[in-house]
Order: sequence, then structure tokens, then C-alpha cells
Amino acid sequence: MSSKFRQWLSIKRDQNARGILLVMIVVFNVLLWFFSSVLAYIIAPGQYGNMVRALWESGITWMLEPGFYDPSVPYAIRIISIIVILTSMITFTGGIIGYVGNLFSAIIDNAKEGKNKLFLYDHIVILNWNYKGLELIADYRYDDETTTVVILSHHPKELIEEAIHRKLFDHRQQKKLNIIVRQGEVFAKSDLMNVCIEQSKAVIILADESKEQSTAHTDMLAMKTLMLVSNLKLQDHQTILVEVKEQKSVSLINDYIAKNAKRSEQILPLLPDELMGRLIAQTLLMPELHKVYHELFSFEGAEFYTAPYAEPRTYMETHHKAIPIYTHNDLLYVLTSSKSDIDCVRTTPLTKFTKLDIRDQSRYQDKHIIIFGKNHKLPYILDSISLYEKENSTKIHVTLIASNDAKVIQETTDQLEKIDHILILSADDLSPDEYDSDVLVTLLMTQELAKKHQAEIIIELLDPRHFDIAQSYNVHNTIISNEYISRLMTQLSKNRHLYDLLMDLLTYDAEDAKTQTYEVYAYQAKNVIRSSLPLSFSNPAEAIYSFYRSGDQDYILIGLIRDQHLEIFKGNLDEPKRIIIEPDDYLIMICK
Repeated sequence: MSSKFRQWLSIKRDQNARGILLVMIVVFNVLLWFFSSVLAYIIAPGQYGNMVRALWESGITWMLEPGFYDPSVPYAIRIISIIVILTSMITFTGGIIGYVGNLFSAIIDNAKEGKNKLFLYDHIVILNWNYKGLELIADYRYDDETTTVVILSHHPKELIEEAIHRKLFDHRQQKKLNIIVRQGEVFAKSDLMNVCIEQSKAVIILADESKEQSTAHTDMLAMKTLMLVSNLKLQDHQTILVEVKEQKSVSLINDYIAKNAKRSEQILPLLPDELMGRLIAQTLLMPELHKVYHELFSFEGAEFYTAPYAEPRTYMETHHKAIPIYTHNDLLYVLTSSKSDIDCVRTTPLTKFTKLDIRDQSRYQDKHIIIFGKNHKLPYILDSISLYEKENSTKIHVTLIASNDAKVIQETTDQLEKIDHILILSADDLSPDEYDSDVLVTLLMTQELAKKHQAEIIIELLDPRHFDIAQSYNVHNTIISNEYISRLMTQLSKNRHLYDLLMDLLTYDAEDAKTQTYEVYAYQAKNVIRSSLPLSFSNPAEAIYSFYRSGDQDYILIGLIRDQHLEIFKGNLDEPKRIIIEPDDYLIMICK
């Protein structure tokens, strides 16, 4: 019996040491009270009259009032009272104070370590952690609808908080964003419940970028996290974004995980290398698009939204604060600066437009491009260039130089008579501490080459902290991949239906495509319009409507670039504002 009790006590002490300690304190002091009262009654029964009075007037009084000492009682009872007072001061008063103090300390430690259960709703949950997480948080500070972001990962809480603090140092003027960092296991249901994942607005699962990741399946961490999350009691409106690195992971997620969990509409696997590869290709072919995407994919300026189904032309004629793009899956995609502007209707439908003579193939020109470096985005860049050539009946001459050795660069470039654009890719197999080192070295070596050919340099960076270094070398188009991907994620976390639009805009049509899709183009006005230039319009709405009607509803003018300054049309498009298009202005259009 004794060994069983000792075993039971050992187990309980290991499972709940704090609870066992509290029970022992209480039991010991109850026994102290009882036996001291009985002993006092035995010594002086006349002092108390009966046992019940002795229980309430002796031991309990000595314990609850440690300062109480009655010199009128017999000496034996005085000695007992002194012993009880001293013992209870240590075991009862001191024990309870120490226990409560330890409890408070544990509460504070749990809060610091992120172990308490949260009570949140409509928040963003980020599972796992990599460098893109910093950009996600920075971009959410521009989103009026997001107030709280919770991060759960196995990385040390203090390191993530320190990195976030450094990242947001330059964003102090933006709105307040509640950021809660939790260190725990994304595979533990209890940790997921503690961050109220089932009440969240969106869940973002980031890829594993640690060097210890499995070589058997690069995306195993993200896949296992999704397998657990997809089987929780999530709401239908919640979006689950999953960052993966391999194309096969996208197929596994769509064909098995999402299908088996019956969440095909909610789960959205993202392949950042493909998205960025196609975006870089478009920027390489038309460098002016860098500024355009920088605004369109952020919460600043104009953004894409979905509206209830409507014919684009009818919508354009009746609404004056949003530009319709096209319809898809019973939704109308629009470009506007605010969700509230989607329903703003004119009192009188728009009818006035200027008939324009729009050129066709003559706006496309052959280009000569050099690409330095190699990473996982390169296949998608080359594929996009190939699709662009076929779709637009033009020729893009591409020279690949994998090495940044000065001798190799010179020997290769000496054979080229013309260079229009130079692209420098960042190696994606380096540790975060070494990000962009190869890009900056190549940038130094290509300065004279760019001057000689008057070529535009476009560089890809992974770390935004290197942006200022690049700018000091007169690089006007710097693509920060992690920043772009994070902005895409923030947009999709708010509205997953935008994914189809974004993929259409970033992907040129294949040669065997059954239907033509829309892409973003930047054309010089003189290469697009046969009509005499400059052109003048009374307001942005008239300019947009004129291009739309003149191009058989295939040309959607969304902005202009003049002298490196971009203006995306937004706000009240009917507001009197003279729009003048000069021959050298760049027209930003979404068209087939």
C-alpha cells in the first residue's frame, strides 16, 4: 500500500507539482490546526468548555493571527500557541504567499513565452517563419481591415520579435498593428487552438527555408502543417495560403489534401518562384511595369477587388470610381482605391469618347537581353519570354551568363553588338546572411557595360535592406522578391478570388491557348496610337472610355508614366482633370 501511494504521489508530483504542493500545504496546516486544538482542550478543558469551541478559539486563532499571544492562558497552552504560530508563519502564511507569488510569476512567464490561450477573432495567423514574414507584417500595417497578426513557429520568440522591431522601425507612422509572437509547434493542435486559428480571418503557412530541411521533400514542413490545419473546424470564409517551392507540391495539395478535406475553394498553394519569375520577365521586357506592380500589389494607391457580376462596358459607363477589368466565375474584377468605391454610380451614364486609331503589331520591338546568375525563377523567366515572343510575333535575344567572373563577363559581352536590358538574379540557395552578395558584386562589374550600350539594369534582391545600396549605383528598377511575394500574399489573404486574375495578368498566352487572356503592358503612346499626338481628355474617365471603345473593349487604360512618374487612375474618374498624352508618355494598359 505504501509503495502504491509513493508511486501515485511520484506520478502526480511530476504531472502537477504546483497542485501537489498546494494540497500538501493545506493538509499539513489542517492537521496542525486540529491536533493543536485537541491538545489545548486536553490540557485545559475548562478554558474552552467543549471541543468545538477549542477548535475555533485555539489553533485556528493562532494560525490566522500570527501576532496573537494570550498570556492569561496556562503555560502549556502558551507554549503550544507559540509553536503553532511559528510553524504556521512558515508553512501556512509563508507557504501560501510563496505559492501565490510563484503562480503570478508563472503567469508572467507564460505570457512572455506565449503559452496562454488567446481570445481573438478575424485575425491573421502566420504558421512557420521565414524572411517573407517580415514583409507580410510590414504590408499589413497599410491594411485598414487587419488589426491583429499572430505568428506561431518553432523559432525563438525573442529573435522573431527583435527582427520585427527592426523591420517596423521605419513604419512607425503607419496604423497600429497588434503583433503576437508564439513559440510552439505548428503540428500541435493545442498550440493552434491557443492562437484561435478557427476564428481567424486567414491562415498563411510559410515554407521552410532552414538549411536542415529534408532533401526528400522540400515542402514537407508546409505540407504537414496544412494536413493538420485543413482538418480543423475552419469557417468557409477563411482562406488558407500555403507557400511551396516545388511544382509537385502544388499538385499534391490540390489533388489530395484540399480535395480530401473538401476545402478546394479555401486552400490556395502559392509557388513564389513561378509568380516572381513571370513578374520579373514582364519587368525585364517592359521595365516601366516595375512601378506599376509596386503599387498594384500593395495596400497603397489602387488595388484589385472583386464585385458582383456585371458587363464590363455597362459597369464602366455607370460607375465613376472603379475601372472594370473583366468577368470570371460570376465575378467582375475592378481596379479602385477603396472597397467602398466599387458601388459608386454616376447620375448620368458615360457616353462621350474620342475615336482613336490604335496600332497593332508595330508596337512590339526586338530586344537584346543579358541575364546574369541562375536561380529557381529562371525557367519561368525564360518561359515567359518565349510566350511573349510567340504571342506578339517578335524576337527576344537572350544571353545567359551564370558566372560573375570578370573574365567570363568580358569574353561573353564582347561578342554582343547590342544590349537593351541587363537582368541580375539573386542566388536563392544562400543563407539569409549572404542574401544578394552575388548580385551586388555583379552590379559592380556591369556598370561600364551598361554605360557602353546604354542598357537598363534590372536587379533582383531578396533582402530589402540592400535596396539603398543598389540605388546608389543608379539602378532604377530593383525587384525585391520577398517583398513582392509578401504583398501578393496579403492581397490574397483578404480575397483569394484574386488569384485567377493575378495569374492571368502575369502569364502570357500559350501558342495553343483556346482563349486570349489579359496582361499588363507599358507602351509608348507613339507606338500605339496612329492618331495625331498629343491627345487631350477632360478627365480620366473619358480617356479610359475612349481607349476601351476604340479597341473593341480589349484595351483598358489604367495609368500613365511621364518622366519616370507613374499615375494610376483612381478616385473620382469624372473629376475635371485634363489628361494630356504626349508621344513619349508610356500608356499602362491591361489588354489581350
